[in-house]
Amino acid sequence: MDTNFTPKVAPLELDDIPRLIDCVRRCYGDSYTNPMMYDPVQLKEAVLAKLLHSVVAKLDDGQIIGHCALTFDDHHNTSPEAGKMMVDPNYRGHHIAESIAKERIEIAKSLGLAGFWTECVTNHPYSQHEMIAFDAKETGLFIGDVPASFSMQGLQNFSDTRMSLLAFYLLLKDHPHTIYSPPQHTEHLKDLVESLNMTRDIQTSSTKGSGSTKLKTKTDSLDQTANISISHIGEDLIPMVMAELKKIEALSLATVYLDLPIEQDAAASAYSALEELGFFWGSWIPNYTAHKDILRLQKIYQSVNVNEIICAREQGEEVKRYVISEWQKVSGK
Repeated sequence: MDTNFTPKVAPLELDDIPRLIDCVRRCYGDSYTNPMMYDPVQLKEAVLAKLLHSVVAKLDDGQIIGHCALTFDDHHNTSPEAGKMMVDPNYRGHHIAESIAKERIEIAKSLGLAGFWTECVTNHPYSQHEMIAFDAKETGLFIGDVPASFSMQGLQNFSDTRMSLLAFYLLLKDHPHTIYSPPQHTEHLKDLVESLNMTRDIQTSSTKGSGSTKLKTKTDSLDQTANISISHIGEDLIPMVMAELKKIEALSLATVYLDLPIEQDAAASAYSALEELGFFWGSWIPNYTAHKDILRLQKIYQSVNVNEIICAREQGEEVKRYVISEWQKVSGK
């Protein structure tokens, strides 16, 4: 391999898609859990719909050796996920991840985004260090999110447990507003807000939901996860969530996430009721939908070895301890 190379860093072009898929296979084999990254039709549709904004590093011959992206859940999503970061094992150690991540920030700015969130693997600290270098801050931990079959070529992998992901947020511009927190989590949420130098009026409330709950559920059979997204907290929240859990549990999944809209004053009491169902704190995600914040809660059905969770700095360790203690509280451990 020629070590004197300067890859071109640029947005993904549609003609690049076959070479991107080749890069995915060199990095992960067949273990990458998002099937879109192996499917040229799905990738093209996501790019054209502006739900996927990819950055690639490629050589003069067109070979792609690095990739990352901003991924939107839908057109209401105002803080997308920054992820799908991969670097060809033959070209690691040349600051490719840093170069494409910088370009991703420029794309986010050009889109006028408030910021973006990302999930960093915890089997090694490298991707965490990259986000820390851009001044991103830890906001949560998703325990056991990734199947044990997920394998990164050339890096330390654990095969006996599902891998956890540390959530970060990178602020580009603030949208101050009021959010509602359960009393027991107000101080933690305040610390997270202050770490990002954001403005939030954090309130608590005993208000119950009104009207009918509005939610949607998506399942991912490869990741063995499901996500319940609530857009309106109604008086029938708990029966509605229990009905969704009954359907989800029939699929024998590993983890269920629940997105709680905390700009609604019913969120504080809803959180306490959801704890009774086994949900616990996962991560605060600012500006997620229509520039409003959510709390992403989690409910775990499989064992996870939390001793294998590696954090790059003490701030991550503090978040890790907080989330694990919440898990232990609701699970009675």
